[in-house]
Amino acid sequence: MCCLSACRIKVLEITGYGGSFIELKQMRHFLGKLQCLETVRIGVERDGNNEHLRANLSSLHRASSECNIQFI
Repeated sequence: MCCLSACRIKVLEITGYGGSFIELKQMRHFLGKLQCLETVRIGVERDGNNEHLRANLSSLHRASSECNIQFI
């Protein structure tokens, strides 16, 4: 059972994001459950296809209408 929807997390920072299937599934879960989330800062791996990663992450549903995704 997941209790993320009850968490009051406003900022989530992830480093070394590579865009694997598992990572994308986890991001979908976080964005879909964290209702108070305002900012997600994602540090992508240098070897990754940044445009593809950005497009995938930007298209995910967000539980919070205030949530902005930043790539660092």
